[in-house]
Amino acid sequence: MSQAASSEIVITAFIGAIRPSFDYVVVLTTLSSCLLTLLVVLFAFSTKESRRRLVFHLNVLAICLTLILGIFSGITSGQAVLDPFHQVSKNVYIATIVFAVFPPLFYDSILLFRLFALYPPAITPKITLLKIFAFPFCIKCARIVVISLVLNHFVQSATSTAALVQNATATWFRNPYLIAEWSMQIADNLYSVTFFLYKLHIHASTFKRVA
Repeated sequence: MSQAASSEIVITAFIGAIRPSFDYVVVLTTLSSCLLTLLVVLFAFSTKESRRRLVFHLNVLAICLTLILGIFSGITSGQAVLDPFHQVSKNVYIATIVFAVFPPLFYDSILLFRLFALYPPAITPKITLLKIFAFPFCIKCARIVVISLVLNHFVQSATSTAALVQNATATWFRNPYLIAEWSMQIADNLYSVTFFLYKLHIHASTFKRVA
């Protein structure tokens, strides 16, 4: 009876240990499938002219980067489920973290790039461009510095994958550098989205008055 109870405790503990990684694999599989569908739709409904535009290539690159993150995360989490006693190498785990923290900066840059549609550099005064893009440019530079510090401290914090996992679990959401990065990301996105929608509203209002 005691052996059965002991076995049940061990099995329950094992399931509890791998369950977060299993849930993560399920979520990653779903999101990656959605991204593949989005990539197919992007090509299917685009025209030859739209495919020549830089923003189209940037969107494709953004989806590919996210798929790469999904692959790395799937390998890392899948290994934790299938063979929890032999984790992936430290380099693979670090690569997963790199693809998790750096690409959002690229995605936000695509959002900012759309402002050039409203302010073409060829016909917009340089002082106007400076006023519009000075803040997002400075905040993106600050984000690059902060993310670099995060990765540098993270890589140097441990010498094994297990230690890195423990460190990430314990400090990830309390890391002051990451909190600063997330705060700047919110400010960056709010600025770009608000400014873009505001100018779009002005253009639409002007068009209605002319019509």
